[in-house]
Amino acid sequence: MARFSHLVVCITAVLLISACGELSEFENQQVEEALSDSLFTITKTWGVNMELMENEQLKLILKGSYSTTLKNEAVNITKISGPVYIEIYNDSGEADTFVNADSALYQPEAFTFELFGNVTVDAPENKVLRSEYMKWDRFSDKVSTPEFLTIVTPSDSINAIGFEGDSDLSTYTLREVTGKTIIE
Repeated sequence: MARFSHLVVCITAVLLISACGELSEFENQQVEEALSDSLFTITKTWGVNMELMENEQLKLILKGSYSTTLKNEAVNITKISGPVYIEIYNDSGEADTFVNADSALYQPEAFTFELFGNVTVDAPENKVLRSEYMKWDRFSDKVSTPEFLTIVTPSDSINAIGFEGDSDLSTYTLREVTGKTIIE
């Protein structure tokens, strides 16, 4: 009986050793997928204070109440709960545009911000833009919204549906425009 037990143990050992060969391509792919799923991270932060620099110059400061960053191989986004406050700095290093919103979504690879709810942009020359949604592309320094908006300047107030322009509101294009102007 001892010989039989010894034989079973030896056969089992040989089978296990032979089964530990290289993995097939399919098995390697499944291992990689399982590992990448485990590399998904979520980071939560209270009292958000983000500073973005370009060429050693401050470009913006963002403040928010709370953020959640979701990151894996395919996704890298930060959801910021508000109130959200952003100061945008010009080439002279001075804050000249100020943005407020209820919440924001930051996508660092695309370098875009999406702002949601009660979005207000206070720009140079006393220009103010209000909307419920705004997308800001930091690479091109352009803002846009397909939604209803109001732009108020010292001389007029314009309502529109759809907007594209510079973040400092120096140049912009409006679609479906209505409004009032003061003619002196």
